[in-house]
Amino acid sequence: MTKLIVVVGATGKQGGSVARTFLGLPGWRVRAVTRNPESNAALSLKDAGAEVVQADLHNDDLTALKAAFDGAHAIFVNTDFWETYRPAAAALIMAGKDAGPAGRQAFDYETACRKHAADVAATIPTLEKFVLSSLTSLVGGSLDPSKFTQSFHPESKNWGVDYIEQHVPALAPKLSVIVPAAYNTNRLVIPKKMGDNMYTFFSPVHPHIHVPTIDPETGMGPFVRCLVEDEPAGTKLLAYDSNQTIAEAVEVFKRVTGKNASMVPVSTTQMVAAGASWEMLRVVDYINEHDMYETGEPGYIKPSQLTSPPVRPSFEEWAKTFDWDKAIEENAGR
Repeated sequence: MTKLIVVVGATGKQGGSVARTFLGLPGWRVRAVTRNPESNAALSLKDAGAEVVQADLHNDDLTALKAAFDGAHAIFVNTDFWETYRPAAAALIMAGKDAGPAGRQAFDYETACRKHAADVAATIPTLEKFVLSSLTSLVGGSLDPSKFTQSFHPESKNWGVDYIEQHVPALAPKLSVIVPAAYNTNRLVIPKKMGDNMYTFFSPVHPHIHVPTIDPETGMGPFVRCLVEDEPAGTKLLAYDSNQTIAEAVEVFKRVTGKNASMVPVSTTQMVAAGASWEMLRVVDYINEHDMYETGEPGYIKPSQLTSPPVRPSFEEWAKTFDWDKAIEENAGR
């Protein structure tokens, strides 16, 4: 029997990877859910064989979402916090105000989307696996945003997990969670050009702390396949291609580019004083304190613990194919 996976966020990096992976698997058909079925990414998925449907998770009218989920055996959901946060923060900054409230605004938007997805998925009788892309909480998990301190991004992701486990009993036994590591193109691993053949990594992450990375466009799909096909429902996975410290990432950069590079430690407080946001940096303090990907996170498994771990490129293998000069130029104005 051919099974159906519904991919929410299919035109994004994570969802696109999941859709393309399952389009290449026997026994599966793919329904891609997007707000704009006429976008280039949506049309590309359609050309590749996906069924493309329109639905908006934030819409209180759930008719379109129910139709999108109808008949699903597996559902993958990813939602975008930064899409709401960035324009809201920019507007506050332009008005001479603190950008902090933008985090709460993005939290409210994203959690509404996650609630709608969970509530509708719970009504689908054919559903076997519900895979939610998430982050781990910095405060131990809570549905009460008053307990968060300056960083709503990880909490809005984890809110969806807590909501399902605590309030959606029909869906909770089908829930699996994937927490992707930092994207390979994260600014933490892109240096600044300081002079002729001189590059500096300004890092708020301590040199010995592990910052695993993933190429979401090729990596999320294979990891989600493991959760859907191989692992029991209830599995929670820290997903990464490679696990290295920032100091090791600097050495990789030097080897693959032949450029001179050094690492300059900076504190998160210094970065905020220079104009960065706690919304983006509070998680760095958490990583520095816990080194979670090396020591492990309670309740989560690592890729090596999967039944059949996907073969993924190391950070160095990926770095050899990456356009570093272009990324460094784009990072220059940030």
